[in-house]
Amino acid sequence: MSDVFSRFPPPPSARLLGWELVSERPDIGEIEIAFNPDERMINPHGTVQGGFIAAMLDEAMGPALLSMTKGAFAASTLDLTVSYIRPVSPGRVIAKGRVIRHGRSVAYLEAELYEPGGRLLARATSTALPVTIDPDAA
Repeated sequence: MSDVFSRFPPPPSARLLGWELVSERPDIGEIEIAFNPDERMINPHGTVQGGFIAAMLDEAMGPALLSMTKGAFAASTLDLTVSYIRPVSPGRVIAKGRVIRHGRSVAYLEAELYEPGGRLLARATSTALPVTIDPDAA
């Protein structure tokens, strides 16, 4: 785990989703997170309920900003737009989050969710407020 995520471990909501850091590229604001949605998260159709999918995408975008800023800023989501492409089954999935643009008052973020074989399941964009959490980090 990187120094940033040692200082700021995933919150309980991310742990519920099975949050696991796979890789990060702080220099360009990219991160890869694995999640493990389980039977507690399925809808009557037997697939993962959309709110959990949105949460996984959100839990990939925010940490991308945290990583890029070396822990100086967390993302406070102002809006979140999700496109559901394919049903998500319980089990391991991979989210790829990235910072598109980071300014003083707003950050633009995006993420995709993939099944292990690489098929796109969902994507999201977000506008977030960068909230200072460690002004000495960056």
